[in-house]
Amino acid sequence: MEIQLLLPKNKYPARRIAIILCAGKGTRIKNIFPSIPKPLIKIQRLEEELILNQLISNLLDLKIDQIEIIIGHLGSQIEDHIRSIKRNGKKDYTKVSIIDSGQEYKKGSLFSFLSFSKNLAKYFSRDLFLLFPGDTIFSKELLKSIFNLISEKGALFRKSPSIFYHNTKRDDLMSDLQHPISILETFSENNEFFLEKIVQVDIRSQNRDIIKQVVPILSFPYKFIIKMVNEGNKRNITSIRDMINFLIESKNQRFMVHELSSKDRFYDIDSEKDLINFEKKDGQ
Repeated sequence: MEIQLLLPKNKYPARRIAIILCAGKGTRIKNIFPSIPKPLIKIQRLEEELILNQLISNLLDLKIDQIEIIIGHLGSQIEDHIRSIKRNGKKDYTKVSIIDSGQEYKKGSLFSFLSFSKNLAKYFSRDLFLLFPGDTIFSKELLKSIFNLISEKGALFRKSPSIFYHNTKRDDLMSDLQHPISILETFSENNEFFLEKIVQVDIRSQNRDIIKQVVPILSFPYKFIIKMVNEGNKRNITSIRDMINFLIESKNQRFMVHELSSKDRFYDIDSEKDLINFEKKDGQ
């Protein structure tokens, strides 16, 4: 059954909703944290702060309207953690909710995300949704840059889905990255830049000096989530990346791309080496 788009009255204000994916197994790092979900890893450089806590704190500081955390593998630990914080009365945590993906996370990141459709009824067509991985460290400056873009170009963001990137020197990534990364292939039209596809590559095989490195944050208008839910119920697609590529190629979906300053840092914690490097350096 397809989900239909409900159009509420214009009296409802446009809201910014964060969706944080915390459902995966974290297979590359499970040898050193076999019983702890990655979002709950303590980071020494962040004064022993948890990855998830840092992201939530920054989003709340930036006046996000609502935060939905999607859990799966070891999800009860995340749920208990958030419940404990709420019991202690931490400011603004009333904005934080948990969505249990059940066993859907085992099918892939797309199905974890589609669990969010359980809560779609409480949102409206003017709302804007920002999708974050729960195991990535983002600087507050990076998040602020995205929020500023949304404030400046709100109508554009509410019309089309968007993705963000850094123009990154290939040599800057060579020494640290031991696993594939996601890059963008883009095209321009009428002075606007659009996504052609997202590609996972081994950085060592790239010949270009400068690459468009994906910043793993996505912006979706309400109607695009409806489209993803409806197509996800029909297709044999398991990852968010592959669904986006499918919609662009087969459904003529326009997807905006926005460059962020390389000074606005983030760091994926995908392996033990990533964690060690982050404790030593300034991130990607």
